[in-house]
Amino acid sequence: MNSAFTTGRATAFAVAITALSAGPGLPAGFPLAPGLKPCKPLSASKEVLCEWHNVDTHAAYLFYTTALPKAGYTILKGAAEVRSPREFGAIGFTKGTLKGAVSMSGMDLTIQVIDEATK
Repeated sequence: MNSAFTTGRATAFAVAITALSAGPGLPAGFPLAPGLKPCKPLSASKEVLCEWHNVDTHAAYLFYTTALPKAGYTILKGAAEVRSPREFGAIGFTKGTLKGAVSMSGMDLTIQVIDEATK
């Protein structure tokens, strides 16, 4: 993970790069930010929880505010990013029976997806 995205040297080009598939665990077509490896879920059934460490979370926030709508997800009102002095952010989203959030804290990125159709 030596890309500009994960080393803190993020630039505007990171948002423009086409997202890769998120890998096992996250829904098909879910965008994966440049520099992130495919998800190895911490839990998987109705809820999938994935996390990455040492991420440029500001670049992740910018990427997901653009990539989620392009992938057909609706971003919920209230998405926000704050630096105090660490980076904090959250983006809630929905798509069909899926709902979830992309959360950032410091240099940690967490994606949670719940499929309401799964029992």
